[in-house]
Amino acid sequence: MKFIGAATSSHQIEGNVSNDWTYFEEKGLVPKVGKACNSWMKMEEDIKLLKMIGANAYRFSIEWSRIEPDEGLFNIKALERYKRFVNKLLENGIEPFITLHHFTNPIWFLRMGGWVSSKSIRFFIRYVDFITKYLKEVRFWITINEPNVYAYNGYVIGVWPPAERSILKAIKVVRNMLKASSEAYGVVKSNINTSYVGMAHHVRVFRPMDELSKIPVALREYLFNFLPIYSDVHAILPPPAGFMENLKNKADFVGLNYYTKDNVRFSLKSIFGEEVVDESSWKNSLGWEVYPRGIYEVSLRFSFGKPVFITENGIATENHKERLRFIKEHFHWLKEAMKKGVNVLGYFYWSLMDNYEWKEGYKAKFGIFTRDRKLRGKLNLRKLWEG
Repeated sequence: MKFIGAATSSHQIEGNVSNDWTYFEEKGLVPKVGKACNSWMKMEEDIKLLKMIGANAYRFSIEWSRIEPDEGLFNIKALERYKRFVNKLLENGIEPFITLHHFTNPIWFLRMGGWVSSKSIRFFIRYVDFITKYLKEVRFWITINEPNVYAYNGYVIGVWPPAERSILKAIKVVRNMLKASSEAYGVVKSNINTSYVGMAHHVRVFRPMDELSKIPVALREYLFNFLPIYSDVHAILPPPAGFMENLKNKADFVGLNYYTKDNVRFSLKSIFGEEVVDESSWKNSLGWEVYPRGIYEVSLRFSFGKPVFITENGIATENHKERLRFIKEHFHWLKEAMKKGVNVLGYFYWSLMDNYEWKEGYKAKFGIFTRDRKLRGKLNLRKLWEG
């Protein structure tokens, strides 16, 4: 495996931002982010942490609301800050993997309709064009992070901004995000001909509790896992996001964010069934089942013959020994996938440090380091992989 490191996102670690999440904070609908890990002021300190864990790559995101705080008004000073950080990473032998959209949006974008609007694609492409013309040193780009999770939380169950409940809007959002990602691919390639471009997809293992439960599992599998990845790698929009129309570009790789397995039981209350907790299973502090073999299963199932990056994989716990066990067991199953022919090019642990975990606030401790950058215990990702 060529690249190994950790992952973060701008809103979750930078602090002092003004976007759709902070707008909803004012309404008391989501926890307050505040200074987060103050990484906007301490980016260079984060490089020291990466070197301590043996990382040669770092996945982070650019905060759209910093770069374009008002529609059409771009902040060169903020982009220069990111550029200095990129150059510092490269000087230290750490490959930057930049995510262009990781859940948050500028407030003006929210007010004009967000990702439901047909204008969203044009606005996103303009932003991508601006960024990639400026950061030509960066080879690896992730256009959009987890469109399925964004649409589900923001437009199905309504616990994230914009806090709506509309299946039709959720479908529009996924459609627009997938189309935007495909168009962004072409823009990045045009501006940086050495670039490697794809998306980061959240995937889960779904297990039916009995024969009847296979129905809701099949629906979850298709809509949550299969549809976004298939669209990304084949440049075709399947129903209900589209009617098999062609998109402009196919991704260079498949990015997989893998955390957990869901046991699903048929229910008359929901076509998607209901989740059943296995009390005997290993769980993280959020109650998610830890299922290391799942990284093997999703890598085989969703690679589609493309190179694979594990763009996120981590455990919420304050127990250092548990985190070590988690990484070792997932590494074991990832190596098994590689033996089966999956071309895994990189692995990013989530997360470098404890951060703002969206509706969970600061309760979930995913970090190798604490928020104040203290190491929980000796951990070298490269040595763990090689061992």
